[in-house]
Amino acid sequence: MTPYRIAVVGCGVGGMAVATLLADAGHDVTLYERFGEPRPLGAGLLLQPTGLKVLHRLGIAAAALDMGARIAGIDGRTTRGRKVLSLRYGQLDARLHGLGIHRGMLFRLLFDRLRRSPARLVTASEVAGIETTATSAILRFANGAEAASADLVLVADGAHSALRAQAGVRFRAPLYPWGCLWATLPDRENRFAGVLHQRFRDSRVMIGALPVGRRPDDPDGEPCVTVFWSLPARDIDAARAAGIAAFKANVLRHWPELGRPLSPLRDMDEVASATYRHVAMPRWSRGRTAFLGDAAHGTSPQLGQGANMALLDAATLATAFATAPDITTALAQAEAARQGPARFYRQASHLLTPFYQSRFAPLGWLRDLAFGPLCAFPPTRDMMLSTLAGVRRGWLGTFPVSADGRPDIPMV
Repeated sequence: MTPYRIAVVGCGVGGMAVATLLADAGHDVTLYERFGEPRPLGAGLLLQPTGLKVLHRLGIAAAALDMGARIAGIDGRTTRGRKVLSLRYGQLDARLHGLGIHRGMLFRLLFDRLRRSPARLVTASEVAGIETTATSAILRFANGAEAASADLVLVADGAHSALRAQAGVRFRAPLYPWGCLWATLPDRENRFAGVLHQRFRDSRVMIGALPVGRRPDDPDGEPCVTVFWSLPARDIDAARAAGIAAFKANVLRHWPELGRPLSPLRDMDEVASATYRHVAMPRWSRGRTAFLGDAAHGTSPQLGQGANMALLDAATLATAFATAPDITTALAQAEAARQGPARFYRQASHLLTPFYQSRFAPLGWLRDLAFGPLCAFPPTRDMMLSTLAGVRRGWLGTFPVSADGRPDIPMV
């Protein structure tokens, strides 16, 4: 293996994972983060068996399982109680499960692991531009700091990346018309444990309750649940301005059982918001710059694959650099391994999202009629489950589960 000077942009899930794996392998890695103190952005998330496999490779899976909440499947119903989605990982393979975890907890585990690696972290350094030559890349910073050089720059700064436009790669990144408000709250009675719960009213209302284990600021505390309320992105500011009472009323009108978890909320400062982009990038690299995670293939959160795909990108890049003779070959190998699955999840998410988040109510009615039978019919149920578990190769194939009970994904 040839050791390279590698710059990573963005201290998120994918950035920390790829920096750690490459630094552990002997590369000279520097991770640049625009904030003075790195911090997580976002809500609770669902790690799939694919993402958990990468956490095993990083040596932090046991800690994640201890701090998070095992998820056996999804229970999706209309606001009147009619079952729409009923999926259990065990129907695909008895050894599989998901893991609900607070994004801040996953961040802490990855950040602690990064600090135990040889990688360097440089904070308060927003990368404003990247210039490349045939043999190197130059990073220029928004604060006017001295430029830095590297053999390769890996950009992992999220779906809203400002660096795509100047990298010379083709891409589209339209903003999804729907976003969400969310809060992570105690679930003292474990009423929501074990399953991702969802409630729908046609395609205009979607509320979720995801068990996420313990909060990073209270690791010995009681189990928590992250509550999501989906709404048009253009309505988020108005919903925040309406105040906490209106937020609670809107959620409880559709799902009264959330009254106990929501009761501690006192202010909209405790409620965060998120927006999403559909990122399509035919090629993830050009010359000495490459993209990974949401910066390369961001999707709506409907299939819950964002963090998992970022982790898979990181592990695949690390494997490619351990075997390829040069940077160009390593990037080509990694992209060849990841493009098919990433394209499938990007397309599937884009196709499914309007059935859950759109103003065209009949799509929700069609979902309510069709998805129950599809969950019960073994061929379609298995495709839905393999999609949920993150093991789809593409539209026509899946990765098998190996003897250790983990997805057998090449290069991961």
